[in-house]
Parts: sequence; C-alpha cells; structure tokens
Amino acid sequence: MRKKITQTKVFQLLLIWIVLVAVFTFWAKAIGETFFSINIFMQILDLMIVTSFLAVGAGFLMVSGNLDLSASAIGAFGCVLFAVFIGYKEMNFILSAILTLIVCIAFGFCNGLLVNTFKCPAFIATMAMSYVCKGCMQWVSVSPETGNPGTVYVHNDLARTLADGRLLGIPYTFFVALLVFIVYGIILSKTTLGMRMYLVGGNPTAAHLVGINPRKYIFCLFANSGFLAGIAGIIYMFRAGSGDLNALALNQFTGLTAAILGGISFGGGNGNIAGVFVGLMILNTFSKGMIVVRANTYWTTVLTGVLLLVALIIDNINTKRARKRV
Repeated sequence: MRKKITQTKVFQLLLIWIVLVAVFTFWAKAIGETFFSINIFMQILDLMIVTSFLAVGAGFLMVSGNLDLSASAIGAFGCVLFAVFIGYKEMNFILSAILTLIVCIAFGFCNGLLVNTFKCPAFIATMAMSYVCKGCMQWVSVSPETGNPGTVYVHNDLARTLADGRLLGIPYTFFVALLVFIVYGIILSKTTLGMRMYLVGGNPTAAHLVGINPRKYIFCLFANSGFLAGIAGIIYMFRAGSGDLNALALNQFTGLTAAILGGISFGGGNGNIAGVFVGLMILNTFSKGMIVVRANTYWTTVLTGVLLLVALIIDNINTKRARKRV
C-alpha cells in the first residue's frame, strides 16, 4: 500500500513542492528574508484562488483530449459584464451573477460547436473565441458618461464583504475554490461520468462503440470551462473592486500549465484533479518565492516557461511509453 502511494503522481508532486519550499526557505534566509511563514503560505493560497477555476476547467477538457485557450478571455469578459450589471445597470447582485454565468457558458458552448460541428481544431477555435471575447469586453464596458470603453469601477458592499471576508485567516473565496477541486475531483475519479470522460479522451472510437457519444461530452466540457471561467471572472471582480479590461491577463496559461504539471496529458485519458491542485501550488509557490528572494521578474517568467516545457516533455515521454505498452 505504501509503495503504491509513493509511486503516484500526486505524491511525487508533493515531494517537488516540499523541495521547492525548502530551497526558497534557505535562499531567503541567506539574503535576510523570510519565506517559511504562515503569512507567506496564506499569500500563496490567495494567489491560487482565481486560477483554480481555470485550472479545473482546463483539466477536465484535457482529460477528454481537448483544450481551451479562451478560458481567461471568457473569465475577463465575465468580470467586466458582472461589473457593468451591478455598476452601470444597478441590477440585483444574484441576478447579475446568474446572467453573467449564462453568457460565459454560452461562449463555452460556442467553442464546443466550433470543435464538434464545424470540426475546427480546438487550438484555433478557442484562440479565435478569445479575440471575440476581448472585443465584446470592450463593447460592454463603454461608459455611459464618456462613451469610451474602460475599467468599470464598482462600489458594492456584498462584493467587498465576499472579497475581504476570512475564516481562520483564509479568504472565503479560497474555500469556494477548494470546494470546486473536491467536487470535480470526486466526479472525475468516483463516478460513471468521470470514467466515460477518461474513455472519451483515451479512445474516442472505443467510447463510441460502447454507446458513449463523445460529441455530447465535449459540448458539456466546453460549456463547463466557460462556466468555471465565469466564476473566476466574478471572483476577480470581487477582489479588484472593478471590471478591468486586463483582468485575468496573467492567468492565460497558468491553468493549462498547472493541469499539465499535475499529470493530465495533452493526449487525454489520464490524470486527476488532485494533481492539478498540487501543480497549482507548485506554480504559485515558485512565483511567490521568486518575489521574496528578490529575483528578476524576467527570470521568473523564463523559468515558468521552462517548467511548462519540462512538463510537456515528460508528458510526451509518458504518452509514448503508454502507447508502446498497449
């Protein structure tokens, strides 16, 4: 049993995270800074919140053998649209959130339509959709006063409470993100739906032969990616206090990177949500550690890219080995 646990991808990722924490702890101490502390750990958790939703959506799609490059743009559009609803339109908070999520789901469904019905490669279709979202974002953000697009500032007590509220020092919104990881993790690993998703991603032909309709699942997964991106955008609006045209710009590839680093293959058919969570912890620990040790920002970007390349190479090697075994 112990040997089986130590050979899992999640355990290996946890070891990498522990080593990363140790490296930054000693590095920070050497320059007179502190990394290993409750405050830094809380900041890492805080950094994970918005990206968590994008990472889960990306992970689910990748299990099915697809990807979505428009998730951050859909989330940014959701951020601005929600701000417009409760700011410019002064609509009910709950109704605004529901309408925002419906629109984001519609964008995700359009991605599914392009990939399933029009047979566009997911890479191209979702990249094109990201430009559509960015254009729509500027259109809806036009100020009634100036007639120009721009940041939509919001002064809403409930949004501020949800953004600033903490339980045991941890933001409320982190518990929402954690709940999403748990629920989606259970769906993927413990339900018939999850098993079918693995089959759709691993062998679509076999899935079709046993009566599973891959197209239906892909539609649902793209819509789900839009839904989770919408939640990310709404939470971003809570925290920023505005609908920013540059919202989620830094999160464009973080969700995908976390999913790949967490062991979900681009080829589909394997991986789990627990690995995505630890992968996201590694990425944010690395980012925060580089800030604490006062490393050059450019090196942080370069090394994050290198980390993604290493994860892709490992994924490619593992995929080839799996095919040889088959």
